[in-house]
Parts: sequence; C-alpha cells; structure tokens
Amino acid sequence: MSTMKKVFLFGSEQCPDCITMKEFLDAHQVRYSFIDILGSLGKLKMFLKYRDTVKEFEKVREKGSIGIPFLIVNDGEWYTLDAPSEAMLPRLKD
Repeated sequence: MSTMKKVFLFGSEQCPDCITMKEFLDAHQVRYSFIDILGSLGKLKMFLKYRDTVKEFEKVREKGSIGIPFLIVNDGEWYTLDAPSEAMLPRLKD
C-alpha cells in the first residue's frame, strides 16, 4: 500500500509560468495544492523559508528572481524549479 504523495505548487496567479505549470499538472491528473504566495503574508513566508534555505535557489537569488513556480513533494523529498516535463511525472504521482 503506497502513501499518497503531498505535492505543493508555490506560485502566483499573476505568473505566466505558474499558470503553465498548473495546466500541465491538471492535464496529467496530478493531485496538488496550489499555494498562491501573494494570497497572504503567511503563504509568502512559507515560500521564503524554502527560497532562503534550499541550495537550488542560489542562482535565483543571485539573479534577483522570485523562483516560481516551485514544486515540492512530501515536504522536501523532491522539489524542482524546472519547467513542466513528462520526466517529472513519476515523482509527482502516487
């Protein structure tokens, strides 16, 4: 019996790349929770915790970018800043 993966997508409804990621996940029937980082201060702080500590964000921080969309599975088991691709699906589905 497998445990259901908890997939979170940090982003914003104002971000075209985030909309593309949401459409990709929906098209591939990936269960996820969307966290709009502009929705509340608490959601922004939750995202910044990752952005400020995860090594993969170093280049994002250096460029002064935001770093969304940001996908995270099972609270850090796997995460990505990459554009949507078929290759990521096995990590996102149960």
